[in-house]
Amino acid sequence: MNAITTDLSDINSQLAITSPSGTNLALAMFKSNEGITSQDVNTYEGVMTFKELSNSFGIEPNSDLVDEKYKRQRDVDTRRINGFKSYWETSKATVFPNITIFVNEIDVIEEVYYGGKTLVSATLKSESSRLISDGQGRTTFIKWLLAQEKATEFESHTIAYKLIVTNTATLTCEKSNKLIKQLFADYHSNMVKPSQSISKYFDSSTPFSRLMNALLEIQLDDSNQLKDVISLNGRIKRGQVWNFVQLNSLVQKFLKLTPASANKQLVDEQIYTSTLALCSNFLKQIFSQIPFTELDTDNYLVVHEKVMYTKAVFANALGFVGRSLLDEMLIDYERTWDELSLKLILKDKLDKFWISNKVTHSDEGKITIIKGTERRIGALLCRELRIYPCTELLA
Repeated sequence: MNAITTDLSDINSQLAITSPSGTNLALAMFKSNEGITSQDVNTYEGVMTFKELSNSFGIEPNSDLVDEKYKRQRDVDTRRINGFKSYWETSKATVFPNITIFVNEIDVIEEVYYGGKTLVSATLKSESSRLISDGQGRTTFIKWLLAQEKATEFESHTIAYKLIVTNTATLTCEKSNKLIKQLFADYHSNMVKPSQSISKYFDSSTPFSRLMNALLEIQLDDSNQLKDVISLNGRIKRGQVWNFVQLNSLVQKFLKLTPASANKQLVDEQIYTSTLALCSNFLKQIFSQIPFTELDTDNYLVVHEKVMYTKAVFANALGFVGRSLLDEMLIDYERTWDELSLKLILKDKLDKFWISNKVTHSDEGKITIIKGTERRIGALLCRELRIYPCTELLA
């Protein structure tokens, strides 16, 4: 294991990142005007190729090499890089967000006023200090990508960048450190991530996400498609039963697959088509039993809280029940989805049935659902329907 650097002079030398290739980088950028320029810095926007990024920018050492109190960036971990690898392998239309780079100086060669903006030609000398303040994971992935065999075709791919020039001797001085750390905090601490539901809904890059989006088009009755009763942004509105994440979880339980294993199988178009039909028939029957029209009312939140079928554990339980019946149907061809006639769906959260079966408990009159009871609910539903439980319900 490498020893952590604590000597200040050694730390400054490690944090003073220069060009890995030892070459200057030609820059063509637009001069920008942002709030940070009030701190006597200059800001620019531009585009560079993957090859230029890989050759001209290094990565700040991780905290196993430099004491974390001196770091200005979070560590680059394997999980983040694997995420980029998976994205690159599965998406046919990759796009990377721009990266933000601090440098201590540039040599401006020419400024041209064009279209109300200032176009700048400049050079980043090989010995100038630089730090990728946002985008170290992307840069690490790009370096890995270009190191693979037959990767030359990707060298000309481009990525946009924001360049902040501190006009200081180094990037380890107090002024630079403060600016770099504050920008990281501004980017990440105050960022509101999109809900899981809307992220899944917008994603169509994998076979499983494509399947889930296709299922939303199921026609439930004359007036409603599945997407009309599912919250796509994660916030339940009038008439909606579950959010998209909960629907995803139900389908995973039904298929007895994780998204990763589903993606491997659904690459085959015949398997994808048959799986879509299978899930469609199952979900149509489930929603023929769910009285979702009672949620189409002014006090929908009160109703949503009161009933049992809107709960995540119940959705998961329905997935297990569907799996159980499917296993039976594979043995006995006379069995059909029509057997999913679920009277238990009509029992609301306050029903003593759920308390007696240890699905809910009462605390001074307040009824709450016991966490992790989806298997118990699934087993109860199977018992009602006289369906032999799947292995997940017997565990």
